Amino acid sequence: MDDDRLLWKYVILGVLRDGKVHHLREIYDACKELGGRYINPQLFKFDGTKGERPDYTHVVRGMMHILWKEQGLVEHVGKGRTGIYRITDSGKKELDRMEQNDEIYSNR
Repeated sequence: MDDDRLLWKYVILGVLRDGKVHHLREIYDACKELGGRYINPQLFKFDGTKGERPDYTHVVRGMMHILWKEQGLVEHVGKGRTGIYRITDSGKKELDRMEQNDEIYSNR
C-alpha cells in the first residue's frame, strides 16, 4: 500500500540491529533518511513550536525512553546524558518477531 507507515519502534530497532553502539544523532539521521515516504511526513517539518529541533526528533527521543526504560529493548551506554544506545538481546528478538508477524506498519 502506498500509505503504509512504518512503526517508530521498528525503525529505531532496525537502526540498532547491528548490535553496535549508536549515538542519538545517528538514529535521528537514519530516521530522517526514511523521511515522509515511510514515516509520517508531517513530523519532518520544523516550525519552532517544539524548541530548536524538528518534530520527529522529539518522537525519537520519546520512543528511545520507552524502548529503554519501559520495554528493555535498548540499553543506554555511557554515563549521564550521553545519548548513546545499543539494542539488547530482547530488542533483537522483538525485531525478529515483528518482521515474522508482519507487525512493522502502523495502519495494519
